[in-house]
Amino acid sequence: MDDILRLLDELQMIAVEDPRTIIGRLSYGLDKEEVQMQIAKIKASLPNEIRNASQNVRESEKLRDQAATESMITVESSKKEAERVIAEAKIEADKILELARVQQERLVADSEILKLSKAQSEEIRNSAEREANQTRKGADQYAADVLARVENNIEKALTHVKSSRAELSVHEAQIGQAVVRTGERIRV
Repeated sequence: MDDILRLLDELQMIAVEDPRTIIGRLSYGLDKEEVQMQIAKIKASLPNEIRNASQNVRESEKLRDQAATESMITVESSKKEAERVIAEAKIEADKILELARVQQERLVADSEILKLSKAQSEEIRNSAEREANQTRKGADQYAADVLARVENNIEKALTHVKSSRAELSVHEAQIGQAVVRTGERIRV
């Protein structure tokens, strides 16, 4: 409908109002007022439905334009919201990554502490075993020295006992000979 009305308006302008147009130049003997009246009658004789359709088309186009504007606004708003959500998610992800990095460092440090603790524990155990072996060797040496002294003392005592027995035997023999010489018997 808009096209029909627009075409009629153009026809009116060409035929009646613009003297530079071909029709204006060729319209010798053409009654411009009559042409204008006929165009006005055509416009007036158009059915109301066509006028209403034209109005509906204009309203539709207006609604379409409003919807397009609103959709652009909604799209822009959605983009901004998406960018905000993405930025927040990135910040949250960065926080999570930082916490994970700190925890990883702590676990690595704990692992290093554990390794150091195990190494120190192993060194202490080895040192204790060395000291125990040295103490055991020292105790064994001490016991060997004590037993050697005891053995030496026992040997001395045994030698002394043997020597005393030998002296006693010699002494008894001398007493026995002396008694035999004197004729007296002494009981021992």
